[in-house]
Amino acid sequence: MLITGSRRMYNGSVFFYRQSLMVFIYILSCLAFTLGAEPPAWQAKLEQLQAQSKSEPREANKLIDQWLSELSPIELDLREQLINTKAYNLIILSEHSSAEQMLQAWRDEMQAVAPARTTRSLELSGYIAMRRGDHAKASKMLKQALQQATDLNQPERQITTRIYTAMQAMYTGQYETALPLLLKARELNEKQQFAYLHVNITNNLGTLYLDMGRPADALPILQAALTDPAFQNADVLYARMMLARCYVAMQQYAQALPYALDALAGYQQRDDPYYLSAMYLTLAQIAFQQQQPAAEQYLDNALKLANKHHLNQQLSDGYLLQSQLQQQNGQTAAALASLQQHLTYYKAYHNEAAQDQALALRAQIDSLQHEQDLSDLRQKVEVNALKSAHQTKVSWTIGIATSTVILLLLALTRLQQRKRAQAELLSARLASSYQQLQQTQQELVTSEKMAAIAGMVAGLAHELNTPLGILTTAVSLAQEKTDEFQAKLQQGLTRQDLQQYLTTTAEVTKLAAGNIERCAALVQNFKQLAVRHSDELSRFNLQQLIGDISMLLQSKFEEQQVNLNYQQTDLVLYADVQHFQLLLIELLNNALSHAFPDQIGGHIELSCSRFADHLLLHYQDDGAGFTHGSPDKVFEPFFTTSRNSGHTGLGLNLVYNLVTVALQGEIKALPVSKGFALNIRLPLRWLAPAEQ
Repeated sequence: MLITGSRRMYNGSVFFYRQSLMVFIYILSCLAFTLGAEPPAWQAKLEQLQAQSKSEPREANKLIDQWLSELSPIELDLREQLINTKAYNLIILSEHSSAEQMLQAWRDEMQAVAPARTTRSLELSGYIAMRRGDHAKASKMLKQALQQATDLNQPERQITTRIYTAMQAMYTGQYETALPLLLKARELNEKQQFAYLHVNITNNLGTLYLDMGRPADALPILQAALTDPAFQNADVLYARMMLARCYVAMQQYAQALPYALDALAGYQQRDDPYYLSAMYLTLAQIAFQQQQPAAEQYLDNALKLANKHHLNQQLSDGYLLQSQLQQQNGQTAAALASLQQHLTYYKAYHNEAAQDQALALRAQIDSLQHEQDLSDLRQKVEVNALKSAHQTKVSWTIGIATSTVILLLLALTRLQQRKRAQAELLSARLASSYQQLQQTQQELVTSEKMAAIAGMVAGLAHELNTPLGILTTAVSLAQEKTDEFQAKLQQGLTRQDLQQYLTTTAEVTKLAAGNIERCAALVQNFKQLAVRHSDELSRFNLQQLIGDISMLLQSKFEEQQVNLNYQQTDLVLYADVQHFQLLLIELLNNALSHAFPDQIGGHIELSCSRFADHLLLHYQDDGAGFTHGSPDKVFEPFFTTSRNSGHTGLGLNLVYNLVTVALQGEIKALPVSKGFALNIRLPLRWLAPAEQ
């Protein structure tokens, strides 16, 4: 045991010595930089390697691995540069997991020794999350990088973190947020004069103007980049790709084609799956617009790359273009299948951010609640201590002379004033924390509402697919029968031919008319569900609203053979109609997903009654029911019995937040022998006043 203990002490001493030596070397390197020392001998070789990385990232990484194997662990400057360069090359090659693993290992190593060397790795991890569509993680990493760059006064990183944050805003469609970030980055770089950052900012500004629907503003920026001496070959390659997209946006396909082909050749040499798949899509779009057969081959190449590297954005765009190609070729069923694939990848790319944001906000609410509980506990302890001190001082003053009592009472009064001031300050902080908690809860409701709206839009698209597909088939059949009729008319028409044509035409017309009415009803229904402003109050009939929503969900009810029975009422409300829309949609969708997941056939009952002091909305179904403890457990966030089916457990929590926060009401699950039931109590203030 003694020998083992000595060995541990020795190992601990060696570890402490190594850590101290690395810290000492880091301090010396910082002093050398501050005193204006000459660039290290390896600087020129590193710059040459970084230039090679732009065109041959895979070959450059082989050289980096060889160089890293020859370095000592204490050569932090060079190791930091090589690790970050290799990680960026892996991102170019779409090997995101390997890049993230390397960056995390570097941060773990540097956290205790030189945390300033982790800023660039935080940026790159944020960029990886961005390309994966994990926007909540990207925001967190980039925010941490910007804060660290500011605290440690790192001018270069202050610029690059703003660029990456702007790119993340562009990925999520927040263009008005991205523009000032890029302009601020350009302003900072004009003072620092980093040539490569000038290139980066210029290319991103061109991309931003294009994404904002302003290709005319992007065009001169990107054309100037082609002759800018600061732009290297890889930088010009990106500018050519964006010029091709500019001309496509302006419908000038002949001008777009040479830029697209040049960019494709460059990214093939670079072996960059992300931009290579994007260029195949651009070329497929050009060929499609010019009605060239090469469109299908370009599209096939794009989808193969995107599938291999899990590029959801390119998969979404690719399947949308494929559905257009198939529709043009008369392949109606295949076009509908491709459109469904497009919707699947579109939701995977865009809704993931909303779910992650909801999770982050829920964690923030839990943290604030914990802080509030601690504040309550501290306040109770201080009040108890104050009472104890007061009682002790009163007991002590009983045996003292009158003059001394007066002095002690004065001292006690002053002490109480100070404690009261402290208590008031603590109460103010508690009130501020509570207000922040309420604001965060409202943000969670808003985030969950946006996710529900995205699902409603996807549902509308799904509903329109079938009647539009039938319409396409009907029109094609009518055209085919008309061509046959014209041919028979020239050859000699019989009465039977005429009767057959008229019968077919009547059936096709009836079929088309019915599906057109179905589409019109769906669109009208969706328009009635749309709201211009989330806080706008308006008059609406609750019965009509439920009818509109049941129309939108009709196909789901029919598919599962579920009947919705609603007690007739003439209640007219004056409230934010979007809150009631989302409440009812989420309640009914939750029933279809969980109450009747495997069975066919069922009933849902809805009723609304007015009482003296409240409105009561009652819901009940005869589905699977709830068997996990208290029924109110279903309102807890992230509770679900169907997590393996992709459910997040936020459905009834959204209903709970809408009722309790947005509508200022109460909701309670009811114990029933079969199925599930709940009551929603709402204040009478939501009733519409009588019209004059």
